[in-house]
Amino acid sequence: MNEILIINQQYAPETAATGQVFQALAEELAARGETVSVICGRPFYPGGTARVAEREVIGGVSVRRLWNTTYPKSSVKGKLFNQLTFMLSVLIFALSSIKKNQTALVTTAPPLCVVCLAIARRLRGFDLVLSVQDLYPDILAAAGRLRPNSVIYRLLRRAMAWGMQTCRGVAAISTDMARHLRLFYGLSGVSMIPNPSVNSIRSIPFGMAKAERGWVDKFVVQYSGNFGEAHEYKTLLSVMRKLRDHPGILFHIAGGGAHYELLKKESLEGNDGLPNVVFEGYAELSALDRRLSAADISLVIFDAAFRDVLLPSKYVGILASGRPVLLISGAVSDISRDLRREGAGLHFDHGESDAIANALVELADHPSRVHSMGAKARALYERSYLNDSIFTSYQRLLRGV
Repeated sequence: MNEILIINQQYAPETAATGQVFQALAEELAARGETVSVICGRPFYPGGTARVAEREVIGGVSVRRLWNTTYPKSSVKGKLFNQLTFMLSVLIFALSSIKKNQTALVTTAPPLCVVCLAIARRLRGFDLVLSVQDLYPDILAAAGRLRPNSVIYRLLRRAMAWGMQTCRGVAAISTDMARHLRLFYGLSGVSMIPNPSVNSIRSIPFGMAKAERGWVDKFVVQYSGNFGEAHEYKTLLSVMRKLRDHPGILFHIAGGGAHYELLKKESLEGNDGLPNVVFEGYAELSALDRRLSAADISLVIFDAAFRDVLLPSKYVGILASGRPVLLISGAVSDISRDLRREGAGLHFDHGESDAIANALVELADHPSRVHSMGAKARALYERSYLNDSIFTSYQRLLRGV
């Protein structure tokens, strides 16, 4: 098989979810005997801004970091400039260095990287495969940042369509996204391949990680990971306020993002703020097991408008940790279908704060039900999302099978 180049702006030691996903994929493909290299950028996520080597070997995989600016992720303009400079570096690298005997697996981080690779592929003749993580510019339309009839949106969408149609294969992370790519981008043969859970997350028994935090007498409701514009926060804030005086329920909000900051700010308002909430930043990859296992139930939140263009990567990690899922979303999605079919958690719409608060109180009083849903979540992971089958699907896609 051709040598594989995985191209994604984020990679270890950065904490971004896509960096963790494609580190897991790269190292597993290398362990299976494939020749794998990674092309990434310089870190700019929180916790990953220390100076790193331009070239190094991590987990048996050769990593090369191209130049990009490193403005803080919290700066919207800075993050955009980081992406633009990385895409320029990728275009120069692809035009000068990728050979015909190589297969480039490019992701949508950053979004238009596939367009840069498609341009180079026309000139260099290498094989190109795309993994769609977040679909732009559709996300910008879903967030209300671009009007679908605007000139900028139409130009970006046309560029993305051309880039994706140039690829030999395309992978989507949900069935809804795969359908959207077929219907609205005219792609045929889209493969649905979920993201692997990072670091082979273990299912640690309930209570062990809580005891380490001094939370053994608490029912812990956890949100872990990116909390951005696609993740509505008002419903959760209302639930936390309704349960502020319940002594047995604790909300653990860990991660970062625009709505993380708003939730934190509004939770701290008033004389004493909300006493039942603990905020933390992103977890190191090596500590993710313990982080997820400190929960009794874990939150997944995303707006219906984003159903076809993203899927929260935290979902598979929650299943792997053996914790039930509390989904807050107006969308019928892969996640809601899983929960309804398997009994691995609960699903509520945005604004149903009274019902959510009542459900949490009931679950806190019935730990056996929580443990049962957690066991079903882990069983679902092992049956449908186990890393081995995901890695095999990627290997087949890269081989053109």
